[in-house]
Amino acid sequence: MDVLSIGNATIDVFVILHKLQKFTYDKFANQISFPLGEKIPLDEYKLCIGGNACNVAVGLSRLGLQTSLAAEIGDDEFSQRIIRELEKERVDQKFIKKLHEDDPHFNIILSYDGERTILAEKNPHKVELKVDDINPQFIYLTSFGGDWKSLYDYLFPVSADSLIGFNPGSRQINENLNDVIGYLPKIEILFLNLEEAKKIARNDTPDIKDLLRKVKDLGPKNVSITDGANGSYGIDKSGQMFQIGTLGERPVERTGAGDSYAAGFIYGYLNKKGVDECMRLGAINASSVIKTVGSQDGLLKKEEIEQKVKENTSLTSVKI
Repeated sequence: MDVLSIGNATIDVFVILHKLQKFTYDKFANQISFPLGEKIPLDEYKLCIGGNACNVAVGLSRLGLQTSLAAEIGDDEFSQRIIRELEKERVDQKFIKKLHEDDPHFNIILSYDGERTILAEKNPHKVELKVDDINPQFIYLTSFGGDWKSLYDYLFPVSADSLIGFNPGSRQINENLNDVIGYLPKIEILFLNLEEAKKIARNDTPDIKDLLRKVKDLGPKNVSITDGANGSYGIDKSGQMFQIGTLGERPVERTGAGDSYAAGFIYGYLNKKGVDECMRLGAINASSVIKTVGSQDGLLKKEEIEQKVKENTSLTSVKI
């Protein structure tokens, strides 16, 4: 096994709003509103699988790595779709746990004009995943809907021989920041968005170089900070810092952009690329995902990402 991805696997239902029919959009406030009690015409919907860990496992499998997913799912017809899709994507399911007589984990995503709002299911149950007898080259650990702290405390000791990529997520950071910071010295690559990085550093500085230093000083060997349409920033083991933009395409839907970026980055890292080139691979993979609705349809295969690297020579990381 090259990569074990640990986190959520979900059923994502996308509701796509193309036209302003019985709802209003306030661009200044970045809000959509509609009257209660109305019947709102639905332009389009799409049902697919998602979840941070699931997206990264599928993304890395398409890039030619042997991946496994550790996640909890339900025991119903929707959850069976998750199993079928993972089989099709050649993702190992040894650590998938079915919660008998339980519903699938659902997210409802309202999408309009390239942006989205996620109605995420709250899963307060205790997570009981077990991943004993593992020795993957790399573990990607991300957020959970349930009792994430007990699972993290269990996982770090049993994964001591693996490199760890960590994307804690806003829920983990908001609920128990000190514990999240305590895990960071064990992390090979820390993946954050800009707001998460500011919370972890306890610093709202606009100076990205200062922010990168402060996060790295907490212990992770490499740090990647994404900033939406502005691209991403990174700092490597030596302290060298980089910035990269995007390919500039107008997004159809942004869900999964961060996960696809992480998959491209990890693919590069496991192929001995520098952080600057890993950021480039992440940006190219993310640019493909945001052209489609859903977090997995646009994930690139190995030959596709290598071709896009050749075609987009102007997209490069620069030292900052």
